[in-house]
Amino acid sequence: MSEKKIKIMSLSLDSEMYDLVKTSSKKLGHKNVSQMIRDLINKYLDLVVNDNDEIPVILKIPSELKNNEKELKDWLETRTDALVKALCE
Repeated sequence: MSEKKIKIMSLSLDSEMYDLVKTSSKKLGHKNVSQMIRDLINKYLDLVVNDNDEIPVILKIPSELKNNEKELKDWLETRTDALVKALCE
C-alpha cells in the first residue's frame, strides 16, 4: 500500500537547475522529479543524520578509467592515500 504524501514545502530552482534535475530524473528512471528529490533528500539525510559508525565517502570515478585496470588502480591509489592522510591527521 502506498503512503499518502502531504505537500509541506515547495522548491524554487532557476531554469538551468530545473532542466538538470528533470534530465537526471529521466536518466535515473524516476517516475517524476518529485520522486527524485525525495530520494536525494533521503540519501543525504541518511549520510548526515544516522548515528552509524561509518564515515561516508563518495568518489566520482572518471568514465574514461572504465576498462583500464592499471590507470583505474593508479587513480584509486592516489585517492586512497589522500583519504588515509586526511582521516589520520
